[in-house]
Amino acid sequence: MKLGVVENLIRGADEKAIFSQAKRLGLDGVEVILSRQQLRDPGRARLAALKQAQRDSGLEISALMMNEHNRGGIASPDPAVAQAALEDIRQAIGWAAELQARLILVPFFAQAELVTPADLNRAAHAFRELCPLALSRGVKLGYEGLLAAPEVRRLAGEVNSKAFGCYFDMANIIGRGLDTALEIKALGALVTQVHLKEARIRPGDSHPGLGQVNYVESAKALAEIGYDGWIVLETPAAPPELLARDISFTRFHFPALREKVTWPKVGAFSWDFKRGQLDLLIDRFKSYGLTAVQLTGELLREALDQPASIPDMRARLEANSITVAGLGAYRNLVAPDENKRRANIAFVKQCLEVAPLFGTSVVATEAGTRHPDSDWQPSPENWSRDTWELLCTVLAELLPAAEQAGSILALESYVNNILQTPGQLLDLMERFPTKHLQFVADPYNDLSSHLLPAAERISADWLNRFEHRFVLAHLKDVSPEGAEIDTPEFGQGVYPQKLYLDFLRTRRPDLPLIIEHLPFDHIPAAIQRIHQIANE
Repeated sequence: MKLGVVENLIRGADEKAIFSQAKRLGLDGVEVILSRQQLRDPGRARLAALKQAQRDSGLEISALMMNEHNRGGIASPDPAVAQAALEDIRQAIGWAAELQARLILVPFFAQAELVTPADLNRAAHAFRELCPLALSRGVKLGYEGLLAAPEVRRLAGEVNSKAFGCYFDMANIIGRGLDTALEIKALGALVTQVHLKEARIRPGDSHPGLGQVNYVESAKALAEIGYDGWIVLETPAAPPELLARDISFTRFHFPALREKVTWPKVGAFSWDFKRGQLDLLIDRFKSYGLTAVQLTGELLREALDQPASIPDMRARLEANSITVAGLGAYRNLVAPDENKRRANIAFVKQCLEVAPLFGTSVVATEAGTRHPDSDWQPSPENWSRDTWELLCTVLAELLPAAEQAGSILALESYVNNILQTPGQLLDLMERFPTKHLQFVADPYNDLSSHLLPAAERISADWLNRFEHRFVLAHLKDVSPEGAEIDTPEFGQGVYPQKLYLDFLRTRRPDLPLIIEHLPFDHIPAAIQRIHQIANE
């Protein structure tokens, strides 16, 4: 089985950037959307760019998609429209053969939907005309639409060619009152390729696992019919960290896709390094096998003071196989001193603006506390409605900045701060239904002394409830007196670490695991403990 993605899900200025990002995400290929204008271009510029992107990345093209045909395709009752669509596919068959793409997706939605028997008959006639050419070039034509399995089988019977198949979409048929797994079984060998997406109310409206598609049964159904081809994500477009989550979700539900997962990707904060010490950080990180950094402290300040230096910092890190997992913009967003609060908000905004220059979308911060002298001590005011509304006002200011920059504001909850309960996280999710607000996976921070007796159950619920919102993971521990007293270094407390590590390894292997609250020279021992616990 191979894992791919439709190209418009990936942020990139051109084919090279898109394929490069797909490779970094661990994908096997990209599904390409072709336009009539590109196919008719005498210079075939798009074809040349795709070939180059393939060579540079080593990725495959899982299919060519003819999206424009939804406005009128090969089954159009208008002969001129149908003829133009036929010519598109003839051209695309040639491109597919040159790109070694084995499938062309022929869509039948919107104006192209097959509604009447006459529509189906015209589609069958067009496919019969095209399939001999496709078969001669080693290419299949994949119907994708809203027909139930019996109608698709009827269409296949009318076409009667090995070059015809069904490009099955897990969500499209949900809106027609059908079941994904049952349709897969009914289609059987006609399933030529698979789109993975979700349907909460309508197809494509949410990320996988948050809607009606039963992925467990669908995976079983695909195994039952012997399907071993591409699973191509057609999930909502989002920053790379959110696409990475959808990729992890897919690998979890399709065991044949797990073999290429590398875990863990371990990193650390940059607190220990001062201005001008980027080379020292690189040397220390490489010596300990660290491949990710959460940039904060003086090195982050240095970059913010000289934004023009950021591309060079990123290049030097990536040349040494170290990625910036996120920026640590930790500031008190509800500080009682208004001047301090405004300065903190401005700092987080600045981080949101520059984060993409580092190759990350993530800017992490705590919510803060109303304590007059500390950013980490509790205050009775943290529970007041006025303080909560103040936090929401601040977020209403920060999130548009995140959206404009294409960044993610990642909040980290903590028992001594205003943001410390699952209900509060859910409240923010409902108030701000945006992909630019996510959370840091740090289950240690919320385990107060009151909750420690049920630490495993409470942590499991928290991790499962917010699995789809994590963009970064931290690793430390919890004091026997609770997180309100201390969150010491990994292995020095009472937290049920295997539960957390198993969750990360199986459900969210994409998350960089940032070790914190320990002397830097303790990191090798911590990494060793990670592997020991995970393998128990």
